[in-house]
Amino acid sequence: MISPFHGNRPPFRLASNIVYFHDWRYVHTGGYAWVGQGGESVPMWMLDPIPPMKYEWHEMPVGIHLEAVRAAKSEPVLLPDQINELALFGGTLIHEDGRYRLWYEAWPLEDFDKGNQMGLFNFLKYAESEDGVDWRLPSLGLLERDGSTANNIVYGRALSPVHGFHGGCVFKDVDAPPAERYKMFHLGRVAPEETEAFRRNRPDAIDPFHGADSGLFGGVSPDGLAWTPIAEPLVIQTSDTHNVCEYDPVLRKYVAYCRSWFFMRRTIGRMETEDFRRFPLPEELFWPGPRMAPYETWYANGKTRMPGTVDYHVMFPMRWSLTEDKFDFHLAVSPDNVVWNLAPGGPVCEPGDPGRWDGGLVAPGLGMVELPGERMGIQVAGSAVPHKHPRRPPLGALAWASWPKGRLVALKAPVEGSFALFPLTFAGRTMHLNFKTGLTGFVKVEVIGADGQPAEGRGFDQCDYLCGDHLSKIVTWKGESDIGHRDGDGVSFRFRLRGAELYSVEFK
Repeated sequence: MISPFHGNRPPFRLASNIVYFHDWRYVHTGGYAWVGQGGESVPMWMLDPIPPMKYEWHEMPVGIHLEAVRAAKSEPVLLPDQINELALFGGTLIHEDGRYRLWYEAWPLEDFDKGNQMGLFNFLKYAESEDGVDWRLPSLGLLERDGSTANNIVYGRALSPVHGFHGGCVFKDVDAPPAERYKMFHLGRVAPEETEAFRRNRPDAIDPFHGADSGLFGGVSPDGLAWTPIAEPLVIQTSDTHNVCEYDPVLRKYVAYCRSWFFMRRTIGRMETEDFRRFPLPEELFWPGPRMAPYETWYANGKTRMPGTVDYHVMFPMRWSLTEDKFDFHLAVSPDNVVWNLAPGGPVCEPGDPGRWDGGLVAPGLGMVELPGERMGIQVAGSAVPHKHPRRPPLGALAWASWPKGRLVALKAPVEGSFALFPLTFAGRTMHLNFKTGLTGFVKVEVIGADGQPAEGRGFDQCDYLCGDHLSKIVTWKGESDIGHRDGDGVSFRFRLRGAELYSVEFK
């Protein structure tokens, strides 16, 4: 798909009223020119002798770079003896109505001696918490298991005896009718007769690599608890990993990320559709490129968004090193849910020490949320043994990978740096910075006027000292916080930094 921002020009409208420095999207690229001795611009093509000249540039971003921030990993908040089954991957997390709602996948113990059936008919279970630490596993009375409905199962073989459930997610679709406000997206088994019917109607939506014995399925629910399965496959694509789907309110489409294959290596694939019941085959998004080792591959994706935004898409691609049988995960970012890049800085979360609950692997869950204590995070699953290591259940714990609020990627100026922002339009009249500096460091901001010069009273010389560690520090110029612009006009800013890390610029 062509990006919805293709061809956009400044001033750029801030859809979420914030600039996160996840990439360079709003950082001015700078201007340049060859100029003569009198300061005049020298044309690129001429018949006259080339005069003495020099190269000049302005607004060029220098002395800065971007770096992903490593997560702080908590101790487990859900242990194997609480789950009482195998839980190898993080679940889906939604924060709404003052509580954290978690849907997690459990591998039934009774399936461990069934060979190839293992993993195809798992359960989706539900838990909730007010603080993200103490979790309730409510007895919902919805689905029967072992002759009883006294459990927290919301989906599984009782609802989907033919297709089963594995590698799924739950998401909220705010534009859908109430009966379909929550949706599910998961891997399931496709019966031979279903494959033949599907092949007649949609031959271009069948995975050519794996064949046609499994596909991606859906379900709908008014509340995330009582589910109705969608009978037919959405697409016949084998993706036995944590599949992610969401409704994108900007694209006005359903966008899904799953596993695909390219030159016999695992990839992360992307697909989009306007009809939740009909998906195309995925297009390759991340393939193990030449910067990776030949024995490394991408596994799950962990796609989510920064809390409270529609235009800061993030992903936690899980890397599998086959020589070590090791999982870690990295950070990828996107301005539009279409174009993606890996953020520099290496993995943001790695396994713990051998013998610990996460000594074998860590896997990202779905859904970044704000947490108590001015933090944000995702849930992670951990295992004491590596991915392919023989194991005995119960195994698998759920914990938090967290960051200080808004601090997922840092724009760093280790010594001195400067840059400008393209003209922006936003709501609000004050600027708030998320930043930290050393004792000798600082951040300075000036407003750029229409003539390219500092706006009256809003230059670097008037900017009050910005130093320390602040999640939301208001910028003032000699005590005045109003930016001084006309509402609706595009406004640009210059920054100077010394020994500083800048994470976001928010307007209020």
